[in-house]
Amino acid sequence: MYTFNTTVSYSRLDRNGSVPYYEIMNYLQDCSTFQSVALGVGPDHMKEVNKGWVVLAYKIKLYKPLKLGDEICVGTAPSKFGRVMANRQYFIKDNDGEYAVKAETIWAMIDLKSRMPIRISDDETKAYCEEEIFEELRVSRKLRPSEDRKKLESFKVLSSYIDENGHMNNANYLRVAEEYLPVNRDFSEIEIVYNKEALEGEKIIPYLHQEENGLTISFESMDGELHTMIKLTK
Repeated sequence: MYTFNTTVSYSRLDRNGSVPYYEIMNYLQDCSTFQSVALGVGPDHMKEVNKGWVVLAYKIKLYKPLKLGDEICVGTAPSKFGRVMANRQYFIKDNDGEYAVKAETIWAMIDLKSRMPIRISDDETKAYCEEEIFEELRVSRKLRPSEDRKKLESFKVLSSYIDENGHMNNANYLRVAEEYLPVNRDFSEIEIVYNKEALEGEKIIPYLHQEENGLTISFESMDGELHTMIKLTK
């Protein structure tokens, strides 16, 4: 397991004085990146071997908000490696050692030139030690939104949304989605499925689906192809 400690700063907060969902995801992304760098298999190494990890799905459980000055511990470990996909768990604990966030993700290895999935080799797994931090959250690559949906205002993928992999960063989908959420939100679970990369300059159409105990936001291309779906449950 890899962990790092930090203090919640003012720049991480939203209008409610709490860390927003996309910044929580940034903490998690930072943690796994720090681990891979520490083990010598970080982004620079992956570029050299023309490979990259892409996330396919997230499931995040929210137990308590993160506030200014909170001393937190962020941790992660890969929990399972398959032939073409891998699972990774994350957590954020408060100063009392209690969970504020738990998360589980599904990843795939891709060839950076073809952008196609490839088999995970022993070289990609031997640096890590598989460890299940907590009971699995049953993250899934399938979400079934309600058919009751409303078309929202489209947006263009800006250059500031793009990360080093050349596509819209995972957390930025959640950042855009938060623009359509109620100001006073009280969701306890977030599920995200990534279907297709969004590239700079693309025009995306969001749709809001009303659910029995929350809502779903789906992001589609102009021709109706699904990019990403985010479900938030109270």
